[in-house]
Amino acid sequence: MTGLPIGRWDRESAAYRQFHEYARDRDDDVAPVRTAWLSFLRAAHGDALAANDVDPTTLFLDCCYHEFVVGRLLSVAAETLGVDLGDADSAEGGDLGDRLADLADRLGRESGVASVVGPEIDGETLLDTGVADLRRLYEAVVPRESRLALGEYHTPPGVAELAVSALTGSGAGGADARTGADVVADDWLADATVLDPGCGSGVFLAVTLDRKRRLLAERGVPPAEQLRRLTDTVLGIDLNPIAVTSARLAYLLALAPVLQQVDEPELTLPVAVGDVVGLTDADPSFPNAPTVPTVDALVGNPPWLTWDRLPDDVQTRWRSEVVEPLDLFPREGQHALLGHGNDDLGVAFVFACLDRYLDAEAGHDARASFVLKRDLLTGSAGKAFRSLRVGDRDLRLTSVHDFAGLSPFGRQVRADAAVYALCFADGDAGSGETADDTPAAASLPVPTTAWSTATETGESAETAEADPRFDSLSALRSSLTRTDTDLVAVDPTAPTGAWVRADAERAALGECAHTIRHGVKDDAKAVYALDREQLAGLESEHVFPYLKSRHVVKFGLFGHDLQLVPLRSIGQDNEATLREQCPRTYDYLAANRERLESRASSWLDRGPFYTLFGLGDYTWADYKVVWCRLGFKPHFAVVSTREDPDLGEKPVVPGDHCMFVATDDEREAHLLCALLNSAPYQRTIRSIASNGKSSLSKSVVSELRLPEWEGTAIQAELAELSMAAHDIVPGHVDQSKRSYNAATIPELEAVQSDIDSVVSTWLVEH
Repeated sequence: MTGLPIGRWDRESAAYRQFHEYARDRDDDVAPVRTAWLSFLRAAHGDALAANDVDPTTLFLDCCYHEFVVGRLLSVAAETLGVDLGDADSAEGGDLGDRLADLADRLGRESGVASVVGPEIDGETLLDTGVADLRRLYEAVVPRESRLALGEYHTPPGVAELAVSALTGSGAGGADARTGADVVADDWLADATVLDPGCGSGVFLAVTLDRKRRLLAERGVPPAEQLRRLTDTVLGIDLNPIAVTSARLAYLLALAPVLQQVDEPELTLPVAVGDVVGLTDADPSFPNAPTVPTVDALVGNPPWLTWDRLPDDVQTRWRSEVVEPLDLFPREGQHALLGHGNDDLGVAFVFACLDRYLDAEAGHDARASFVLKRDLLTGSAGKAFRSLRVGDRDLRLTSVHDFAGLSPFGRQVRADAAVYALCFADGDAGSGETADDTPAAASLPVPTTAWSTATETGESAETAEADPRFDSLSALRSSLTRTDTDLVAVDPTAPTGAWVRADAERAALGECAHTIRHGVKDDAKAVYALDREQLAGLESEHVFPYLKSRHVVKFGLFGHDLQLVPLRSIGQDNEATLREQCPRTYDYLAANRERLESRASSWLDRGPFYTLFGLGDYTWADYKVVWCRLGFKPHFAVVSTREDPDLGEKPVVPGDHCMFVATDDEREAHLLCALLNSAPYQRTIRSIASNGKSSLSKSVVSELRLPEWEGTAIQAELAELSMAAHDIVPGHVDQSKRSYNAATIPELEAVQSDIDSVVSTWLVEH
């Protein structure tokens, strides 16, 4: 942890408030630069600020303040190391970068904040500062909502180290890609020219410099020559001038061990502002990317933005400059070559950089390693990536590090990630005439390391900005477990289709012998959702325990709500009966008739004015295996009836956010629940589900192998284990759900372990 006084500079500090107050009072001076910066943001990110309800003025001042603090740190570090960064370096920020830096410096000095951010910085302490500390500084100044609007997910150092290690991994020199261990192939890295084309705050630059510096020192290369080789061969570019200032500081601190051994060092930091894809070359408000020759390696974490986030004019430039020339997102009809709304821009960015900067003639000796969404392994949005073709060149995917369920970015973004190592294929591009002739088929199976928590069945519960397990590669190795496996195609005849891991996951895919149902949908929560005070005014006959996503945990329930369900099935014409037998309930519904008849869904056109959707005999089955379809919580539980203090024992009704499998056989329900909650099935779910709004949809679970009850010994064992787990959970729900999720229940862990073992055996044997 850094010794820098970040707490004196964060959003709660007097310095932060003083800077903001002074800047707002000088709006005439601030406005021109702010307007130029916001224009830059719109061109780069679309209307992301408005979409995320971010105040543009506050965000601009946050970025100016951060620029001022980092600028002071950069000056102190340079002075401590005895280097003159010179005017040439600041010019690399481009016109907008220069204006931002000048404004930030002027506001900092004139507001008096310079007297707080500067004298208290100890140079020697600063030299011990790492990139993780610089990330914490940025997060302490710019709030999470603003960072998400900008698509800024700062890569943890441990993941960056792993990505750099993957450059010398299996399939690209014969190294151990699974562990990232130092190997003979590191000799290649020592001499390779490495570019991070979207360097952000500089974590990949710092990691690469540290790795190369150690390799050069081991060769006995003198410090002055080390410095020359490092600055000649580790390059960074980013479109955001504020990010570039942070990257330059990270770069300088990474060079500190060498600079301290060189007398009167001469230094130019090769980190510049620019658009590496070339989409803004004709826009005078954007600095063009510096001229970069082809490089030996690309590494980094590209923008995590989707196609629908881009303004129309930027979409047009992407189509004409990248998508069409490289034949990305090939589709039919109106979507041909356009990209769907959920297409990941990171893939187009990576492929454009591969085409522009990587030496295609070098074959396997030209390598790339990128942190991208894990969702690229499945779904239509990732098909362009899985096609592994850039224009007329084929790629090979040489290794993958899979962080499914771990959220390495912490609370910044709840998304699964993976490290993908690639190289150009030797020889000509495949013709694509047969499945075996595609670059995807040539890459599969892909050596894969699956990283997981020690319990493996649990999901990441981190709520902090960053997960400390990813602060370094050594921390990652010591706190997580690794499983060596391969990526394979779900359908071997369609290699660009979904990919899954080849261990027990693939065996968990297969025929689903059950119909998956949607929970009850009403489109009028204000009418149907009841509180206990309302029960006195209604007959209890049509009021039931109702499940929402927050109620479902693995092998149990965490409470329930109350819901009015005035009919037994879709379209049932029971209005006369309801009026006669439950007059208070009918009067309540009639009083809300206008609200109910104004519901927009066409599913609600059948039956009486209070009809519901997702309702049938299956709703009233004796047993239901239920889960939440929204978000990504692969928690499954068996429900039947539930005792309510006012209603007595009544059937449980799954709600709109739930999916379920209905059965009248208790043992069958518990068999399915055991399978779905087992480690092999959970890994499979993570392989085939997205992180979108409806991650655990019917289509996802329908791909799983869910057999009918046959009464075999192994099925009976799994059913009994699930029943045992369901007996344990109720004894631990007398606490908050947050506390429950954070707790370890030894007896439940033991049952879970037995389920995992039995399911793994069954998958192997059957």
